[in-house]
Amino acid sequence: MWNKTDFLQFSKSHKVDILFMLFLVVFSIYFFFHVSMLVNPPRDGADYLINAQRWLSDSPLYSLHRPPLISWIIGGVWLLTGENWIIIKYLLPVFTIGAGIILYLLLRNTKGGLFALGVSVLTLLNQNVFFWGMQIHTESLSLFFLVLSVYFLKSEKEKYWIFAGIAIGLTFGSRYAIFIQALTIFLVELVIRRNSKFATRTMMSAIPIVAIFVLAPVIKTGTFVPAAETDTDFTFLLSPYYLQNSIDIWGLSFVLVPIAFMFRRTYTDKYNYAFIAWFIVSLVFWSANSNPILHLPRYTVQFTPAVYFLVMLAIENIVKIKLSRK
Repeated sequence: MWNKTDFLQFSKSHKVDILFMLFLVVFSIYFFFHVSMLVNPPRDGADYLINAQRWLSDSPLYSLHRPPLISWIIGGVWLLTGENWIIIKYLLPVFTIGAGIILYLLLRNTKGGLFALGVSVLTLLNQNVFFWGMQIHTESLSLFFLVLSVYFLKSEKEKYWIFAGIAIGLTFGSRYAIFIQALTIFLVELVIRRNSKFATRTMMSAIPIVAIFVLAPVIKTGTFVPAAETDTDFTFLLSPYYLQNSIDIWGLSFVLVPIAFMFRRTYTDKYNYAFIAWFIVSLVFWSANSNPILHLPRYTVQFTPAVYFLVMLAIENIVKIKLSRK
């Protein structure tokens, strides 16, 4: 049994954790209140719901280029509960909250509680993460497995590297294009570690998962369609859309992102490299699409944690400089 002294000591040593838990409670109530207001599945969400029905039957898929994992999850739930989209409406947003929790746990021990709190809170409160995270879309699912991939890739425990590969494979299955971000983070960690076990364990667990998500549509439909035709035209002439609209997408805090690159401390800590590459590669990839219709804020959801990591990194560096001067 805890006495008053034990409770006070725990509260003092875990005050940031308690603050994060209180935020999660308030955020979850507010978040699911908005989820409850959805009366119809969105257009893309309807495609995933129909595909789920088709995966459970011998019927051809309704939309071939949709990644299968979200429809498999829906189908698995429906096998237990019967077909009811309301259940799915409340299920998928859980992955958004889960991504915030994993992000906090990822950064807490290495960068500190306040740093982790800042990145996690800013990510969950971002308008695009918030809105698309409560839809029946792949944003919440792919964000969850991408952050989970980073969590395991950053671990020093060798057994976790197997889970990293599984998470990378599930990222691919949740949204094909986001696999590029997961692969980027893996390659950066591989270069830093130069560990053959890290490469072997991660890839050997990722390849079978990716193969399943490729072969399953081929077996069912006879083909694998990774994207719609309009989504595959790329150019070296990068669009300035995301930089021009950066304040609208990420808020005023984005002005601190370029400042983060001005400090030597940003580059002396190799832990930061994966987040830097995550941000740059993602920004370039979405800016390289030649179809201006596809330049949308929703595509920033999965690398928003990297943006706010750089924001907090800039704040951390500024504070350290002021403290060193004192």
